Amino acid sequence: MLVLKNITFEDFGNKINYDYATQNDSNKYFNAADPFYSKYQMDVSSVPESILVIPFLSNILPIAWFAGFNVEVNDVDSNFFECVELVKAEFQKQFPNYELKGRLKAKKKTENNINNTNTAMLFSGGVDAYATYIRTHEKTPDLVTILGADIEINDKEQWTSFTDFIESETLLKANAKQYIETNVRTFYTYQVELLLKDIGWWGKIQHGLSLIGSLAPISYIKGYKNIYIASSYTEQIDIAWGSTPQIDEKITWAGVSVHHDGYELKRQDKVDLITQFSSDKKTNFKLRVCYSELRNSFNCSKCEKCYRTILGLILNGKNPNHYGFDVNEQVYKNMFELLNYGGASRGMQYFWWELMEKAKSTNTVFIFKDKHLESIQLDRIRHGELHQILEDKINKPKSSWSRIKFKARNKFSGLYTIYKKRWADIAEAIT
Repeated sequence: MLVLKNITFEDFGNKINYDYATQNDSNKYFNAADPFYSKYQMDVSSVPESILVIPFLSNILPIAWFAGFNVEVNDVDSNFFECVELVKAEFQKQFPNYELKGRLKAKKKTENNINNTNTAMLFSGGVDAYATYIRTHEKTPDLVTILGADIEINDKEQWTSFTDFIESETLLKANAKQYIETNVRTFYTYQVELLLKDIGWWGKIQHGLSLIGSLAPISYIKGYKNIYIASSYTEQIDIAWGSTPQIDEKITWAGVSVHHDGYELKRQDKVDLITQFSSDKKTNFKLRVCYSELRNSFNCSKCEKCYRTILGLILNGKNPNHYGFDVNEQVYKNMFELLNYGGASRGMQYFWWELMEKAKSTNTVFIFKDKHLESIQLDRIRHGELHQILEDKINKPKSSWSRIKFKARNKFSGLYTIYKKRWADIAEAIT
């Protein structure tokens, strides 16, 4: 059992603190030194308790389901109470080899209703987010960005860079911005990751319900009846993932509708949409796709995620340097070198397959310097060389080494932090 004992406020009502107690075997999953909280840019202390509890439950419940303990609260929104069992059932479909047990228990269930019809969307500044923004921009949604999800709470430099980008981007001037700070990735211990046979708790389980649920208190104040979250994948990619239409669109409270947007679009379709919108509006805007630890500019322009976005822009005849990247004609050589190292997944392979198909069909390619030499490199992509590199990696025998490394890294987290910082300093000095 985990019991939420009390909800309190700090910072003039902007910060919600959750006082909860764990019992027996559930203790090991929670970081006692960093209890869960959620902080907003406005006073949320007048919001009903049954709504205030939602950010907490959106992060605690998945742990309870997989670990097998119950969660008890005093009061919860009646819509949300009903929806969490539907969400749990969707996770059970994705993970048929696991038995999800834990349940939500509430002393009281309160019916709430949001009467306004305002719109909000979760906004990260990446390809998925911009595609959803383009598809919803006529609704002028409020843009909600969360510190503690992709950017660590203590990484003030990256967060300031990110918020400066959002505030200064001309395209986004008409949209109100909301920023939320919440320790969604540090309130639990590494034992939560080990609930899965293959690590990846944030992506595979937590992030959809966590991000959406974080909006509950401000949705009540701002009157958000519709909330949009951009899709990461499409139905063609059959992997377990924590944000799908089947999961996200079952989430509700106070009559709120959640829309999982762009699921019918491949990632390259989204890049195509962005470049077409950019041409139609005669404006360029930066895409922030990179959160690499080695990043010392807007995007690092040399990680796998950067390269696939860069190539997608090139194949649309666009100069990636106009969209927040820093590359030249050496991009193909560097791209092949990177993909020859590291791991691979079916999801990653699918994204590069899309690029291979786009390269086969496009008649418009951006040329940096030498059309002949760059066309030779593009032919390697058209003929599936990158796709085969990833296929070979995926088919290599799996080992338990990644799980062993994960345990060691977390048991000796202090040493790993020093190592990571030192490596980032060396990489920055080299570049």
